[in-house]
Amino acid sequence: MAIRSSSRPASSSGLADNTVGFFQVFSQGLVANGPLASTTVAMTAAASYALGALPLAYLIGIVVVVLWVNTPFQFSQRLASASGVSYFVSKGAGALWGYLAGLSYVVYYIALIPANAIFFGILVSSLLPVLGVAHPATWLWVPLSVLLIVPSTILTYLGIKTSLNYAIFVALVEILLLIVISLVIIFSPGTHNTWAVYNPHLAAGGLGGFAIGLLVAAFGMSGSTATVYLGRESRAPHQTIRKALIWSTVLVVALFVLVSYAFTVGWGYRRMGSFASASIPGLTVVQHYLGQVPELILALFVINSLVGVNMAASIVVSRLLMTMGQARLLPRALGKTHPTYLTPYVSVVWIGVVAAILGLIAAIIWGPSTGYIVLILLATMGEFLGHILGNIALPIYAWRKNIVRWAVHVLLPILSLATIVLGIFYTFFPVSFPFIYPALFSLLVLVVAAAQFLFTTRSKSHLDVVEDAFSRLGLEES
Repeated sequence: MAIRSSSRPASSSGLADNTVGFFQVFSQGLVANGPLASTTVAMTAAASYALGALPLAYLIGIVVVVLWVNTPFQFSQRLASASGVSYFVSKGAGALWGYLAGLSYVVYYIALIPANAIFFGILVSSLLPVLGVAHPATWLWVPLSVLLIVPSTILTYLGIKTSLNYAIFVALVEILLLIVISLVIIFSPGTHNTWAVYNPHLAAGGLGGFAIGLLVAAFGMSGSTATVYLGRESRAPHQTIRKALIWSTVLVVALFVLVSYAFTVGWGYRRMGSFASASIPGLTVVQHYLGQVPELILALFVINSLVGVNMAASIVVSRLLMTMGQARLLPRALGKTHPTYLTPYVSVVWIGVVAAILGLIAAIIWGPSTGYIVLILLATMGEFLGHILGNIALPIYAWRKNIVRWAVHVLLPILSLATIVLGIFYTFFPVSFPFIYPALFSLLVLVVAAAQFLFTTRSKSHLDVVEDAFSRLGLEES
């Protein structure tokens, strides 16, 4: 068997190369999913389709998660980079497609940050009456949504070790809280534990509704791919990222399977329609079984979870923008790294400002609740497009390197593509306004970006700059 080797370029990437280890990269994969915030708040999306079969949707959703995680895992065996999937796709399908894949993930994460910020404003406004503030100001979400973006921006600015050490704390708290809460609900005398929740016919619309709920559940468990953007900063990246990607995914799906069962039997599996329509059902369940004070304490940790998600998102987007800035596809200032903190500090600040503005615009145009949904749909479409390009690039890369294993390099990417096509269809059809706008905007971004790339790289010298920037920030084992 040939000996595989990897070497880092002599010139520094400007980032803190060889700085973070397995547990820090692992925590990036965990907090990117935001399991505490997602399970106590956003599980309603999957519940609206799966209803009483919600635990089964999350259990079978593991299969879809495996399909989606397979592509970055296979790439990570040979490739590592600060630009993650963007670099992967560029090595398989070329720089143009790598650029488009990177922008898809920029859209994904840059929309997720203000969506979380708006939700923070909604969450606090809804909890104030519990604390005796009967009529919170209707505009309170504005300063609150901007406020949530500040800590994640500061943490990302101050360095990768600072960010990920905080992520370790966030991850440990979320894991412990979710396990304890779930066990308390499951073993409560008033809980009716049953195997009935594993019947797909409980879903709205039967098997069709269950299939949609399964896709939504899988989408909420696939955030661990955020680990692949630490290819420069992690030690022994090819091994560390693969291990962190697998173990963070395993732990996340285990938590979601446990919590979905606990919340379903705790709420009542025949009454999950009201769970799906509740604004913060997870907190409601906790209040019912543990009381108001634990509910408020949990709410504080949910806010902490939102900060963790935004921090992980900022880490990803700042590395992507840094790569594109150094490639001169976007303003060159975005490619600068801080001399002390070794972070893409211009990109980090830009992300915070743009996210705050984007959130305010969406909420002002459509109102906080609808604006939140529009931003989540924009994030969803961005991730779908990025996954599509990654799945197409993987078999091409494997073919070029003569390493094709048909099951993992061809079959699983095709199956993954099929689930994404179904996800796009069920997310945006039938067409309704304003919820179709995110899909149209995402496609427009890629069309404009493709035209910009072809125009700016019409000279070979600029194309060489682009390819050099991608290569300089990436590592390939041979």
